[in-house]
Amino acid sequence: MKKVIMMFLLLAAALTASAQAGLKINELFEGRIIPQERLIETRVRGKTLERYRLTYYRSLRLNATADEAGRLRQLLGQDAERSIDMQTNRNSPHRQDTWTCKLQMPPSGSKNFYICYQEQWNRQHDKCEVTVIYMEGSVASMEELEELLK
Repeated sequence: MKKVIMMFLLLAAALTASAQAGLKINELFEGRIIPQERLIETRVRGKTLERYRLTYYRSLRLNATADEAGRLRQLLGQDAERSIDMQTNRNSPHRQDTWTCKLQMPPSGSKNFYICYQEQWNRQHDKCEVTVIYMEGSVASMEELEELLK
C-alpha cells in the first residue's frame, strides 16, 4: 500500500512540475531565478476551482531586487511573444507603482493557459513585490476568466 501511495505522489509531482512546461516563466516556478525559501507558493487543484472552470492554479509571491524583476520581465516578454492575448496596465499612485501583465497562451486541446504577472514598486523604499499566477482550465478567454474571478 505504501508503494502505491508513493507512486501516486511521484506521479502527481511529475504532472504538477510539467504544468508550466514550455513557458519561460517556468524557470521561476522551478526555483532557478529566486531561491525557493524566498518564495511564497500556493497550489490549488480540485473541487475548489470547479466553479471557476479551472483545473489548476499556482501562484508565487516574492520580494525581488531590480535585477531579479528585470530578469522576470524578460522571461515574461519571451512568453508574451507566443501568447494569443495580452493585456497590460500601469498604475502610479503617489508612493507606489504597479504594473500588471496578463497573458493567454495557446491552448492544448480543450485546455487554456493563463499567466498573470504583477509588480508593485514601493518608491519610498525601492522594494518590488512580485506576484506570478499560472492557471489552466476550460475558460475560453481572459475576459471570461476575469468575470468568473470577480
